[in-house]
Amino acid sequence: MCAGGGVTSHSNSHATLADSKNPASNDCCGASDNSQATYAQKYAGGYGIRYPEGHVIRFYERILRYELKKLSGKMLDFGCGNGTHAQYFTDKGYEVYGVDIIESALTQASKAIGQRAKLITPNQSLQGLFVDSHNKPLCFDIIFANQSLYYLDSEHLRNCVQELYDMSSPGAICFFTMMSRKNGYAKHIARELENGLSEVVLSGRLQERSYIHFIDDVAGLQAAFAPFKPLYIGEYNIFELYEPYSSEGSSHHFIFIGKKE
Repeated sequence: MCAGGGVTSHSNSHATLADSKNPASNDCCGASDNSQATYAQKYAGGYGIRYPEGHVIRFYERILRYELKKLSGKMLDFGCGNGTHAQYFTDKGYEVYGVDIIESALTQASKAIGQRAKLITPNQSLQGLFVDSHNKPLCFDIIFANQSLYYLDSEHLRNCVQELYDMSSPGAICFFTMMSRKNGYAKHIARELENGLSEVVLSGRLQERSYIHFIDDVAGLQAAFAPFKPLYIGEYNIFELYEPYSSEGSSHHFIFIGKKE
């Protein structure tokens, strides 16, 4: 545990995909389908962003660089996918480490961060995954989880956030995004599960079944990411066509930027 850590986290909090046979066990790491095999095929076929997203660039330029003057340090990219954001932050001077459960995605991410890109299994704890030359667990100065945490049910999200907190150094900054109920996915909810997830069934272009942990409002966002102290709350909407031109609707997400005290 890093200095200033809280309660030791459970060993099953981490970046995973849903178990397609048991959606209630949904954890996450960079996928919106409940089939790990499906996303492995997608990444093998070139799935994933090629350029850093606008809200991520603004996080660096406006918050890390201008407001906080935090221009270096160890960063954990939780659900790093093909490594596009890992490469972006590496180019900005950070020492980036990444995890994902999709091997074909990690193969691409390793081109950006080498052996600091780690393949993990569903439900694997991250504690001790990255160690220094003395075999002591690394403490991270920035925790970055873009579009990866909302595949966790309530219990696993709580455990995962605690583990990420424990892996953070005092003063560490976190950047988390969550899908809100303004998002077009919410229009396609087939059922609400008791574990905090919603089953979303998409037809048309996307053709997928997902299990999403939606956030209702800012209060819910802050509660989800305790014990980090909130510094900045925001939102982004990547792309939206007004009805009737699109049945997919808004891509609205909340942004939580916090600090470990």
